[in-house]
Amino acid sequence: MAGDRGRITRRDFLRGVGGTAFTVGPMAALLAACGGASEKNKGGGKAPGLNRDSDTLVVAVDAFLPDFDPASYFLLSGIVTNYGIYESLLRMKPGSGTDVEPVLAESWQPNADSSVWTFSLRSGVKYSDGTPFDGNTLKDAYTRTIKAGLGAGSTLSTYITDPGKQIVVKGGGTVKFDLGLSVPRFDLLLASQYGTGIVNPNVKKQGANEGHDFLQSHSAGTGAYMVESVQPNDQVVLVQNPNYWRTWSGSNFKKIIIRQVPEDSSRRQGMEAGDFDIAFPGTPQDTEALRSAAGIVVGNQKVMGMEYIILGVYGALEKPEARRAMNLLFPHDDFLNSVMRGTLEPANSVLPDLILYSSPGTYQRTLDVERARGLLQQAGVAEGTELTYEYYTGRRKEPGLILQAQLAKVGLKLNVVEKAYDAFVADISTEKPVAERPDMAFWFWWPEYNSPSDFCYPILSADATPKAALFNGGYYENPQVTKIINDGFVESDGAKLTDMWLQAQQIMGSEDPPWIPLGQIVDTTYLRSDIKAYVANPLYVLSYDYYALSRGAA
Repeated sequence: MAGDRGRITRRDFLRGVGGTAFTVGPMAALLAACGGASEKNKGGGKAPGLNRDSDTLVVAVDAFLPDFDPASYFLLSGIVTNYGIYESLLRMKPGSGTDVEPVLAESWQPNADSSVWTFSLRSGVKYSDGTPFDGNTLKDAYTRTIKAGLGAGSTLSTYITDPGKQIVVKGGGTVKFDLGLSVPRFDLLLASQYGTGIVNPNVKKQGANEGHDFLQSHSAGTGAYMVESVQPNDQVVLVQNPNYWRTWSGSNFKKIIIRQVPEDSSRRQGMEAGDFDIAFPGTPQDTEALRSAAGIVVGNQKVMGMEYIILGVYGALEKPEARRAMNLLFPHDDFLNSVMRGTLEPANSVLPDLILYSSPGTYQRTLDVERARGLLQQAGVAEGTELTYEYYTGRRKEPGLILQAQLAKVGLKLNVVEKAYDAFVADISTEKPVAERPDMAFWFWWPEYNSPSDFCYPILSADATPKAALFNGGYYENPQVTKIINDGFVESDGAKLTDMWLQAQQIMGSEDPPWIPLGQIVDTTYLRSDIKAYVANPLYVLSYDYYALSRGAA
């Protein structure tokens, strides 16, 4: 699933990288203008004054769509769903990207070849309207999600294409998933935040589209909270679910208010003024300032997401040598230090470090202008060639400006083009003639669950180009890589998977690069120091377990 926050680590500024002296020139001046290295968050001191009810948690986000249907991608996702109003059979253990823990399942067991998974369900669970949860309502919910065609069903339908036959209920308290092939880590898929939330099947009686319209302003889960009110483009208010199966204590928040605050500076100012308890991070400059603000804690958890620059496999960058040259021209470490200011971690592979079968070291962050010049000559890219770098308003203009200065060193011109978000997304996910495509474009991604195939398919498979309305915006079509992605969904031998993904990372890391990795996403959530029990989720960026949170002393 796509994500849109990035953050990172620091290195010395203005130093040689890859044998090339990095001297103060136009590009170095650009980096210097962005500021220098920053310190880690101190988080000391008393939190700002609380000018509201202490039992209410206020969360500031950049934007949300009022959609509370777990069958749909276009919802508040981690902000509200699996850790708010909906639950799954399993979830990721706090702080882990590989270990799961029970939620609505009490226990589970795969058969000998992991093709059939049996779950014993938790008893005494009710949906927010009092309807009992059991295996039959689970099957109804997952059947609805898979068949709704609203996007999130793609997670479950990776292995469940016929829920009527493949989901078998025994006595209401036991459910079997017959996958038809070996899936050793099916537990990771069922712990996904996307598509596995279990909705009360009674919603199908509530209006059109099997209740989807109803769920634009209501919720129907077994989770700790439920929707009380929605004001589009303003706020969502959640209150405690009186039928929640866990016990409520005096430390739990009674109300959650999620406010839309699109301006980065306003979220920062709201944290400083005590208006918000939690806020989505803003610019690297905002994050740097709040790291040293009294009573505010800034997160620092690397997650399974990547920011990168798409390289178009067409036009001037069609040949691998030209795309290798683009990677050699980008000053990774100085960008991370001086522009991102500790809000992105260095990329060590095309896969984030925390993803299964990641092989750090298969991508080298090397700056070598002369070598890049030679590769461009091999690729037949003549001096004077014009290219375009595209970004969307408010997000990552700086890499384009840096590349613009770097490409000038080898006689190329780069036009840096800003687009509104909708137009930008259309450019990288809608098939267009080569002349209308950007040569380079900023983008970001993280997986639906911890699987390299799941991470790579929508952005790197030959089957996921804009011809298929997916996000392989560079039209990257390497047959070996596509085969490894597809085989990775069904291969169960760990040694084979290790070898396969090492090969794929070597291909994309050096031989035939699809992009320039900018860095691994870091969850730099802003929190008041009196908010307790927050644990960053390494798989699902900016997700908050509201039931676990409480307010204590600063």
